[in-house]
Amino acid sequence: MVTLLVLAALLAAPSFGGGSVWVSNEDGTVSRIGPRRNKVVKTIRLGGSRTGAVAFRKVWVGDFGRGRLIGINPKRNRVERRISLPKADWITASADSLWVSSETGKIYRVDPVSLAVRAVMTVGANPLESSWVAGRLWVPNIDDNTVSVVDPGTNAVVRTIPVGQSPLAVAEGAGSAWVTSDFDGDLWRLDP
Repeated sequence: MVTLLVLAALLAAPSFGGGSVWVSNEDGTVSRIGPRRNKVVKTIRLGGSRTGAVAFRKVWVGDFGRGRLIGINPKRNRVERRISLPKADWITASADSLWVSSETGKIYRVDPVSLAVRAVMTVGANPLESSWVAGRLWVPNIDDNTVSVVDPGTNAVVRTIPVGQSPLAVAEGAGSAWVTSDFDGDLWRLDP
């Protein structure tokens, strides 16, 4: 069975948590979708939003335009937490932190409880959708055609890998890092 839901222009891949599917929309809202009936059950207005992740009992949204990291309580369907982060964009969770990419060429490691910035790492130009591979954060840098590998133990880039044009997202699978290209649809397989 295939079901189509028509929403405002989506900005990110959907996230799942709290019994729902969450998507960020171009109009500055986040849609909560009930998977049983395939319907939007709540629309949360943020004023701006970009991408999201579900972790630490919150739905986290990077508000690129306003430079904020926003935490939504899924039980109440409302914003409960926010901090300023320049050009906050993609969010990747680890066991103890939120790792937020910024178009400024940085990754911010944020404590999900206190919202304190634990570390700031300089990576390549315009980092996007990161993933954990072999215990390290792999960060695609779309504007300089590289992937940065960050060690969470030292909060430092330990490797920079040149790839083809416009790396967009990284996923882990079969012991490798898989990197997609926004430019030509290429898929690169990189060994950790």
